[in-house]
Amino acid sequence: MPDTKNLPAIQLQITELVLAGSADHAEAAINETAEKFGDLAVVEVLNTMEPQVASLHLSSYDGGKLSLATLLIPAKAWAESLAYFAASWDDDKIEDEPEALAESLFAHIHGVIFSSDDVERRAELIHEALSTDWGTTAFAVLFSTATEEFIEIANDIHNLGVSRIGHTTSDHDVTPLALEIAHADEEAWGRVVFELFPDWVPSETQLKAWREPSEGDEEDEDDEDRGHEFAISRSTKQLLQRLRKQVPSKSLSTAKKGRRPSLGDDIFS
Repeated sequence: MPDTKNLPAIQLQITELVLAGSADHAEAAINETAEKFGDLAVVEVLNTMEPQVASLHLSSYDGGKLSLATLLIPAKAWAESLAYFAASWDDDKIEDEPEALAESLFAHIHGVIFSSDDVERRAELIHEALSTDWGTTAFAVLFSTATEEFIEIANDIHNLGVSRIGHTTSDHDVTPLALEIAHADEEAWGRVVFELFPDWVPSETQLKAWREPSEGDEEDEDDEDRGHEFAISRSTKQLLQRLRKQVPSKSLSTAKKGRRPSLGDDIFS
């Protein structure tokens, strides 16, 4: 076990750095903590950090930027931090930039889950995240950007079973994540399917991708007549709005004005 005497001070310093907008300095403090006290000390710091602060820090890193916090954050702490990922979104941003928001969310979730080759850690991350309503909605957002590919996987799993699904014809970026969920936690997989297709009745309705009507479109009478046979997916915008509404009412602490906190050696002494 790490020496916990200095950890509260370290956690406070990292929190102040994150709230001051200095992600790189916060990450440097995390790395220094690991060097002096070991990885378990970092795990403890991240585990006791306020989830909105952890979310703010982790959102600065994705698959393209290396972060020790991404590698070491406990699964439950990460799941709790996901609740705040949409805290900075507003209705205008969701309306005007849904694809960009979905891409940033994908980069974050994909970066955390696939930052490790440890299958057990991946399964734990998936289980904890999809045990929450906001986590389930967040994952559904990702799959709403590739609904046709998701339907292919969902149909194969429903018809053949998870154990017989090894690969698909899709090479979309979300496909590995979908398969990872299905193999890791069947119950979690079911939650995502129903979040994306809330009206789905297995063996009675077919999954169908939502399509935004374009000007001049005429209703297909056959589709209208068979409407009861389909479970239409939620759109990316709808899911982004649902995720925004699930952000807890507790707001992020505002950074104190003044000079940026320094890394100071005193907390590591």
